[in-house]
This record gives sequence, C-alpha cells and structure tokens, in this order.
Amino acid sequence: MKILYIGAAVIAALFVLKIILQIIVVKKAKKNVGAKLSDLLPDFRGKDFFLYLYSPTCTPCVRLTPKIKDLISKGVKGRMIDLSQNIEIAKKLGIMATPSVVIVKDGYVKDVLMGLINPEDIEKYFNQ
Repeated sequence: MKILYIGAAVIAALFVLKIILQIIVVKKAKKNVGAKLSDLLPDFRGKDFFLYLYSPTCTPCVRLTPKIKDLISKGVKGRMIDLSQNIEIAKKLGIMATPSVVIVKDGYVKDVLMGLINPEDIEKYFNQ
C-alpha cells in the first residue's frame, strides 16, 4: 500500500513539473509580443503576416502543416519555417516548442500561438 502512495506522489509531482515547464515555455515565447520583428529577425520584413514554425518530426506539426498550407493558398500571408533547418530563428524568437505561430501586424509581433491550433484562429487576426 505504501508503494501505491509513493507512486501516486511521484505521478503528481511529475504532473506539476510538466505544468511548470509549459508555463515557462509559453512565457518565453510571449516575451517578444510587442517587439518589432525586423529588430529580432532583420531578414523578415513586412506588415501583416504570420510565421509558422514547425518540425517535420513533430506529430502535431504533421497534422497542422497541411491546414497551414491551405490557409496560405487561400491568400493569408504566411511563411513556413522548418526549425530542424533554421534553429537560429527559433532562438531569436524565444520559441521552444512546435508547432508555433507568430502573428505579425504592422511589422510588430502581435501574438504567439502554440500547440495544435485551429487555423481559423490565425485567420481571425487578419480579418479584424
């Protein structure tokens, strides 16, 4: 019975640790909200677009990538960045998890969306 209690305590501690790590990852990614994108990434200029940061080995990315391609084909300005080939971009933006989407409005980082998001959430930023 004692082993069950220890096991439950370990599982609870791991769950709390996971939540703390997720909070850290989100806070780091959101620290650039309000920053001028060209200051962070001089090669990226423009007013209204999004950056989709993904990895081809990430399961949620594999599900989301076709939907992002469809969104771009519908005319929403976006750029797909494979972080397995461009890790420096992720470092400069503070992105530690994929998939992530950086929304840029008027040249400034407006928001960072993380995880398996709905592409309509991206589109709404450009229809406001």
